[in-house]
Amino acid sequence: MVEQEKELESFGINEELRDFVKGITLSTFQDFPLPDDSPMSDVPTISNVRQDLTEWQEKHAKLVLSTVKEISKLRFELCPRVMRERKFWRIYFLLVNSHVAPYEKWYMEEIERKTAEKIRDKKMKESSNIEMTSQQQAKESKQHNKTSASFVEQDLDVFLLGGDSDECPDDGDEGFDDFGSVSTVLFMDSVLFHFFIGLLV
Repeated sequence: MVEQEKELESFGINEELRDFVKGITLSTFQDFPLPDDSPMSDVPTISNVRQDLTEWQEKHAKLVLSTVKEISKLRFELCPRVMRERKFWRIYFLLVNSHVAPYEKWYMEEIERKTAEKIRDKKMKESSNIEMTSQQQAKESKQHNKTSASFVEQDLDVFLLGGDSDECPDDGDEGFDDFGSVSTVLFMDSVLFHFFIGLLV
């Protein structure tokens, strides 16, 4: 019951409106200076309400028909024998405009505010995802560079220390010929190549 009252209030259906429409009669609609010269429309009606009203007006009309018997009775007696549905609701909203206009204005402002919030939240989420992705990529790149540098350091240690001295005794000139010198140079080039590649990556 409380929720229903809040909904009715948000669409301008309150005691003030109910008191006002009690003074509206069949003559009020019939004598209203609004020509009924609009062509017949194929726009359907749902729950006795034309679908060419604004979203707020459509909801208000459905609620007022179900909760304010005076309006429901007037509509039943006037439409479609005396006037068309479209004219009835045009006259009605002109008559009650001063009562319902603030509620419709507030409703539209709320929709705009919520829409703006959704757009802002979406942009913030997208920005956050991009930032997290960039941080992860930077972390992976840093880890990769660190690993590459470690491998290069190990290769340099092996080259400089010359491995285990027990396995490779120094026999003087006999253990260091031209072939060994060339191999050493090629190995050094390979180590330096991997080292610089690691720095570039």
